Amino acid sequence: MISMNISDIIIPTSCIQAGDSVKHFFELCIRENAPALPFRDNDGSIKGFVTLREVMGRDCLPNYLVELAGILSNDMNCVSKATEKITRLFQKTVDEYLEEPILFIASDAILIRVVALMEKHDTDFLFVADDGQNCSGDYKGIVTRQAVARKMLQIAK
Repeated sequence: MISMNISDIIIPTSCIQAGDSVKHFFELCIRENAPALPFRDNDGSIKGFVTLREVMGRDCLPNYLVELAGILSNDMNCVSKATEKITRLFQKTVDEYLEEPILFIASDAILIRVVALMEKHDTDFLFVADDGQNCSGDYKGIVTRQAVARKMLQIAK
């Protein structure tokens, strides 16, 4: 019988540190298949998190392009300096994208609780730690909505 808890769908991830570059953050997210990473400050405490969505949403597109997304064409001339913009973005530090508070769930949580918390907090991921919100070194990783969906398919077999 397949377990209903999340312990087998936790994606182990790194933490980003104060002063890390956005480029390093992107590299970690891609390598670890994670939409976000927890942020450790200089004393090693997890103080918040950074998401790909926040970085891209804030610095990759002006608000008016987001509003006009449905009518944008592939022939836009505003992307001509995209390489320069990406280079500048990757030189920034992750510190300015820090989001708080960070929400943790225990590694023995059941699927329904994870889905409920994701819905309540309008997120597609939760961070996992077994010592609650303090997370003084017991960080396990991240659980994504996609991992939950995969587990639901396994349960239904």
